[in-house]
Amino acid sequence: MPFNTGTTVSIGGTRSVAATLALLVALSMVAVGATVGVTADETDDFEIEVDEDSPIETNDPETIETDDPEALEATGGTFSSADELHYQDDGSGVLVYTDDDEDVDEYRLGADVSEAMAHVLIAGDHDADEDVEGSFSAVLEDDLFTADGMLTMEQPPELEELDVEMTAEQTAETNEFDADIYALIGGGEDETQQLSTAPQAQQAQLFDSAETSGEVDVTAETFATSGDASVELGAFLAEEGEDERFAFELSELEDGYEISVSERETIQDFGGFDDGGFDDGIEDDGMENDPFGDQADPEDEWGTEANAQETLEDEYGDIVDDIGGEVTIEIDHHEFEELEESTYWKELDYTITYEGIDEGLEDAIAEELVDDPDAEFTQEEAEAIASQVTELEIETVEFELESGDGAFEATWNVEINEYAALLEAFVEVSEAAFEDEEFFDDEFEEFEETFEAQQAADLRTTIEWDVYAAPTETGQIELEATATSDTENYAAYVEELQDRGVDTAEEELFFEFTAYTEDGEIHVDGELEIGMDDLAETALTSVTQGMQDDSDELGSFASTLADSELELAKVDVDVDSETVTLEAGAEFDDVDSLVDDGMFGDSLVVTEIAGEDQDDELVTFVSIDDVDEELSEDELEELGLIDDQTTVYEPGEGDRELSTASTEEAASFLELDSGDSIAGFGVVAALAAIGVLGVVLLARRQ
Repeated sequence: MPFNTGTTVSIGGTRSVAATLALLVALSMVAVGATVGVTADETDDFEIEVDEDSPIETNDPETIETDDPEALEATGGTFSSADELHYQDDGSGVLVYTDDDEDVDEYRLGADVSEAMAHVLIAGDHDADEDVEGSFSAVLEDDLFTADGMLTMEQPPELEELDVEMTAEQTAETNEFDADIYALIGGGEDETQQLSTAPQAQQAQLFDSAETSGEVDVTAETFATSGDASVELGAFLAEEGEDERFAFELSELEDGYEISVSERETIQDFGGFDDGGFDDGIEDDGMENDPFGDQADPEDEWGTEANAQETLEDEYGDIVDDIGGEVTIEIDHHEFEELEESTYWKELDYTITYEGIDEGLEDAIAEELVDDPDAEFTQEEAEAIASQVTELEIETVEFELESGDGAFEATWNVEINEYAALLEAFVEVSEAAFEDEEFFDDEFEEFEETFEAQQAADLRTTIEWDVYAAPTETGQIELEATATSDTENYAAYVEELQDRGVDTAEEELFFEFTAYTEDGEIHVDGELEIGMDDLAETALTSVTQGMQDDSDELGSFASTLADSELELAKVDVDVDSETVTLEAGAEFDDVDSLVDDGMFGDSLVVTEIAGEDQDDELVTFVSIDDVDEELSEDELEELGLIDDQTTVYEPGEGDRELSTASTEEAASFLELDSGDSIAGFGVVAALAAIGVLGVVLLARRQ
């Protein structure tokens, strides 16, 4: 498949996808302490169970009594009621959450909001059925995203061999994609594996071979494609019969269009079965109830050349009746014979010529636009758009399908010119339809600028493919496929974009993916690198926009998050047959807004989060403070942070050692100097979010 066709899509168009990234930063500053709970709930693959005491527990807003709806909405049910509350001498407090999850072997986290420092590490049992080992690492910086990983798993018996290589590269001067795939599916001569691959054996009976190859060539003014596809059915489906054929060719004349058609086919007279003694169980009452009664008699339709002429005029004359013009149908060859009772053979070659229909088509389109209450076009505007539609030039459209003796073969050749005016008309209509949607304004503007740049640079994208599949003598299915995409004049296209204010000079992308079988295992390796100005800022903007659009619970937090200036995010994942380890961190340049405007209303803020395993318990400490006054138990109860099951300790009481956040591990993990600051990062949320970010940014180049 093509990696890029030269069209730039704004990242703003993928905000709904990027909303998933919201967990990355939302959890990092207000719920990093709940990572254990999030890990279990969000990632089934890692099988780290969590109990009802997990600090992340969606509170039912209807069960929380509060006189401060805004505070409740800000809380969003992020924290459940704590097991303990420890008051401090300065009037602040520490919420303590405990979890006795035995599947977690290592648990450390720390986030000091006031200093913008955080880090999280969690390791637990890997109980997946498959024997999987691998690692994944991703880093998001201000203007660069990199990710690489490898995975090794046991080779299933259904897959005999696999070899996949995919690469893509986009710089200021080039844009290309290559893929090469080979797969051998099935167990070969191994009887045990053959039993497990019964579906493949059945599929092998369905076809002897299938293949397709072709090419697509696109510029800003022309579209062309040609290719072929064929299938040879297996003995299970193959049936003897006459060789059938359907072919047509459409071309444009000076004042109309010409369609040449050739048909060779077998026709069944379903309605004739009743006359031949077949009882369908339905009384013939003038075709009112008989499902076959409304079928036209093939002899009446095609028995003579005169009948065929009348039938074709009825079929192809409707367009002329609707919009005007003239249609002429000329039959070049006609043959019709009965093969057996209720079965006929038809041969027909004919030419259809439409003249003078463009004017009628323009009138019909203009009338439709004027009558559209959403578009509000004047008659003059509608007529101008309608005339753009008919500027499309059809050089040729050819298609042919042949079948017979259990084989099908299709070929096509299409060439269309001057479609730019048609796209411009489409944009004008779309802009009118969405004129009240401000979100689309930038999208339409960028589309127009992009298309103009493609025209000016004569950008040309060529895509080619070749695919072949067939069963082997031992009942396996062999698949070979190649695909390439290349773009000419890409450097000129980038310059034209820059001239129009669309800066892509610093945008670069490199992608490499391989998968292969060796020694009874499947090995998967991948690498991705994306360079783009203000990449981290763009990602955070997408996050916060998604939070505001998709989540009432986190929406009040999103605006403050947008001001925190994400600079660096990193995640590492390691998996072996017994353990999965996740470590993550992030760096924000400015978290004052997060301190001043927290998740719990105007005055109650989270100042620090820490976590560790103590005496076979996973313990999370969330330090909170009221910037206006001392903490109030009533306020905490109203917010659902404590309840009657929470043990409350006054300053100095209790035997538990209250852990504090450590900044050294965060700085070491992110490879920062000691003076650099970082902020929190939700572990599993980070993993999912980094992956989503890659998808989002890839989508920008498609």
